[in-house]
Amino acid sequence: MKEIQLRRATVADAEAIAAIRIEGWRTTYRGMIPDSYLNEMDMNENVLHWRTILQALPVKEDSLCVYVAVSEDEIVGFVSAMKLPEAKLDKDGEINAIYIRPQWQRCGIGKRMLHKAARSLQAMGCTSCVIWVIDGNSQARNFYEELGGEILIEQDFSWDGLDLTEVGYGWSDLNVMMASADAMPFPKALQ
Repeated sequence: MKEIQLRRATVADAEAIAAIRIEGWRTTYRGMIPDSYLNEMDMNENVLHWRTILQALPVKEDSLCVYVAVSEDEIVGFVSAMKLPEAKLDKDGEINAIYIRPQWQRCGIGKRMLHKAARSLQAMGCTSCVIWVIDGNSQARNFYEELGGEILIEQDFSWDGLDLTEVGYGWSDLNVMMASADAMPFPKALQ
């Protein structure tokens, strides 16, 4: 049994976060997004993107948080959340990224990371949140529904020239998300 720790992300984590995001897209969205797009995801571009976000954390800690899940010094997942400057779909917070390495999924890490993100959003003054998922990602959709997320909207959007459909899940009360996460049983591997 391996112990999982959640900690605030640092600039030094940018490469691991980028790698997990790319691995997540390539594993999850194969068959939904063209292989050419997935195969050409640029590691350097992703590292630069996350380095920029992580460098901004110290001055934006009242509106942005990023946490990593760590096992034996290996980053196995991450979550990012922010206080929205203007409400979206009547929600004042957003969880804008949550990724877990495929071999670590279904171990309880996702619910711990969402709980941590929800608590951080509350500390920022948020009471509610929205999270977006590509329509065909049934594993994530089932997870959000198990946590009490309600479908707020399904809409077409364009991402890097790809025409996709996204689903916005929302929680009107972050306490409901956290209580739902607490109520979900942990898999035996992490108990």
